[in-house]
Amino acid sequence: MTPARRFPWWLAAVVAAVGLAALYRGALQTGFLNDDYLFLEAARRQPLTASLTHLGAIGNYYRPLSRQVYFAVLTPLAGGSPGVFHLANAAVFAAALALLLDLLLACLPLAGALAGALYFALLPLQRVNLIWISCSQDLLSLAFVLAALALFRRRRDGWAGLAYLAALASKEAAFPLPVALAAWTLLCEPRGVEPPGRAALRGLARRLTPFAVIGAAWLGVVIAMRLREPATAGALRWAPGDFVAALAHELQSLLGLEHPAGVVRALWEHAPALVPLAPLAALALWLPARADARADLRRGTLAFAGLWLVAFALPIGPVAFGWKSYYYTLAAVGGAIVVGALLRRIDRWAWLGLTAALLWWHAGNSGVRAFAVDERPWTWTSHLTSFYFQRGAALSEALRRELRRSEPRPAPGTRFFFATLPPWAGFQMGSGALVRDLYRDTTLASYFYSQFSDTTAGSHPCRFLYWDGARLAPLYGANHDPWFQVGSDLLLFDRPAGAAHALRRGLATGRERTDDLYWLGWAELWRAHRDDAEAAWQAFGARDDRAAYDASMLAARDALLGGDTLTARRHLFVAIRSGVGRPEAHGALGELLLGRQLKYALLELKVAAFLDPRNLLARRDLTAGLERVRLDQAARRELESLVRFYPAWADDSTLSAVRRALDRRSGARAAVMEF
Repeated sequence: MTPARRFPWWLAAVVAAVGLAALYRGALQTGFLNDDYLFLEAARRQPLTASLTHLGAIGNYYRPLSRQVYFAVLTPLAGGSPGVFHLANAAVFAAALALLLDLLLACLPLAGALAGALYFALLPLQRVNLIWISCSQDLLSLAFVLAALALFRRRRDGWAGLAYLAALASKEAAFPLPVALAAWTLLCEPRGVEPPGRAALRGLARRLTPFAVIGAAWLGVVIAMRLREPATAGALRWAPGDFVAALAHELQSLLGLEHPAGVVRALWEHAPALVPLAPLAALALWLPARADARADLRRGTLAFAGLWLVAFALPIGPVAFGWKSYYYTLAAVGGAIVVGALLRRIDRWAWLGLTAALLWWHAGNSGVRAFAVDERPWTWTSHLTSFYFQRGAALSEALRRELRRSEPRPAPGTRFFFATLPPWAGFQMGSGALVRDLYRDTTLASYFYSQFSDTTAGSHPCRFLYWDGARLAPLYGANHDPWFQVGSDLLLFDRPAGAAHALRRGLATGRERTDDLYWLGWAELWRAHRDDAEAAWQAFGARDDRAAYDASMLAARDALLGGDTLTARRHLFVAIRSGVGRPEAHGALGELLLGRQLKYALLELKVAAFLDPRNLLARRDLTAGLERVRLDQAARRELESLVRFYPAWADDSTLSAVRRALDRRSGARAAVMEF
């Protein structure tokens, strides 16, 4: 009695579903992440018909079915819960597996088909597809491509064309389907020993013409959408070497090597999941007790798999500089065919070993704690691994709790500005869709601290927070009027427009005006608003008086010679009032403040360097001070500017130490983050 007659196939489907549900349970319990919040908000706030006329919430690619339509349909049903979205993605994944098995059974014996499907289902990249809700685009594209192929094989070309259009509207990776359809017809469909004649080729061309028209039409739509929004459209590169890299990373992804350098350690640290092992191993009951030596390949199977692998890897070429393993979800169908062909004679006992080995392989490669952070086509680590999302989910949940604790009921219209957050957490994106979702208040917004400006803050209530490694805390908790602090910070960030807005808001409170007016002048000057700068300095009390300037500088020198630095600072400040555009007083005051008030020392040194770019002492101390307070971007800009005036900078021990510290913290020599 054959296994198929002893055990019904619906029972096999249930057993497989139980095993996969146990394996991916954690992935399916993950909350919304990264882009998910942007798509959710767009679905809540914008009519579907309007959203379909542009690239979408994140504006990089036009994928209306898997983005606009998908979120528009599920958002009202979900009620803010990610569970509904995960169930939808799991259903699409299950449908894709059924369609894959249908394809495998068309060209492989039963044992090989089951082995290929098991390999595909346990690929480490599938964990990313099921963790991240926005990977609906890859799952839908996969399911519709396989559906189109299944319908085409059954001569239902009209429905196959519609499925192809749905696949393209889910993700551009589906473009090569016509090549796969031609390859199936020429290589795998039953026929005599003679090659297809002209009549057969003409018939195939007629069948494929509608698919080519659909592909060309959709390409035109995509190009038109990109031309409408060129500023946000996803970057593409067409270098030949990038396509070679795409093929290399395909092999890497289909071997499950998202981070090859950490695989051995990860396999040592992670055992195969035991709960899924039992039901998946039980599928052995549908296999023969002994290997079938007569199980042969269908003609052309391996050639078809090879063409599939090449065709569906090439669309990754333009984005190979930021490749992710889940990009190869469609290409993995070819890998499943190859694995199935190699294991077509597997028996029950070998199935048990295969299941345990694949689960261990899945656990080890999914457990690698690393992801790439640079954008180079020949980086050998995936940019978005399952660990990236697991870490991001944990950090996002912690930050949500902390924000609730810190600000339980923010006033309508509040703007949150985050000075520091854990790197690569995905918590702050865009204008704060996550924050609006958290409080269920569409009037809120959030930004990075350096984005503070008239546009982002306006006249709204503002909260300035930073992550101290364990909690979110107010940036200036003891200061009830932080506007001067914010403005002076932004000057050090090289954000004079934001600084000017903060300082003007400070002046509007009626507080002490001297510092606000003085630094507002510099903010406006660095914005090239000279008249506004002069007006601020006049209100501050600055007057150009060379005699008073010289006298104050002389008095400051005498005080320093006597060891009275406090008096010297006072005289220098008077000198600045008498000659705000003269660099010497600013440089001297900055040097005196370095050991006492570092922030104000750096501001004065910044002014001195601006007024006299060849003041190497001021520029060196400014660069070192910016690195010391971890304003790394500003420090790197100063260093890069300084080297043009100071060719021997590398021999300066202070600047060399700054460069090493900046490189170490930025990961300049590390393409991959490992934890």
